[in-house]
Amino acid sequence: MSSIEAIQEVIDRRPKVKGIRMAREILPLLRAGVDSPQESRLRLKIVDAGLPEPAVTQPIYDDHGRYISTPDLQYKGYKIAMEYEGDHHRSDPVQWGKDIERDDRLRALGWIVLKFSEVQMKGGWANAERKIRDALVSRGWRGPSS
Repeated sequence: MSSIEAIQEVIDRRPKVKGIRMAREILPLLRAGVDSPQESRLRLKIVDAGLPEPAVTQPIYDDHGRYISTPDLQYKGYKIAMEYEGDHHRSDPVQWGKDIERDDRLRALGWIVLKFSEVQMKGGWANAERKIRDALVSRGWRGPSS
């Protein structure tokens, strides 16, 4: 684990290390708080599709200040939460049950919950992109100028 600032410091101190050019190019794409590479890939695919960049791992509270969830990605203003579900979410019954309860809590507050897996990342992206775009439009998004 490291901070973006610490990574920048290493890049600045080591200008001739193999791979430093790529590190400089990738640094602006990093976001603090990301839990997995798959979440980053999902965020980057969303941005590459011309959709707004979602916030990363921001907690959601109800009107009484009670903690509800911290989605992988979200559009708070549109009440759209996105979760990348690795295989352990499916294969671990306890985790699956927690995920169901989390999603139910969000939906009870009026959030749309979108879920993604390796399937969407490796070939089903067109459908995933459409799912995100449709959710945004259903909540009032009208394109890049919205």
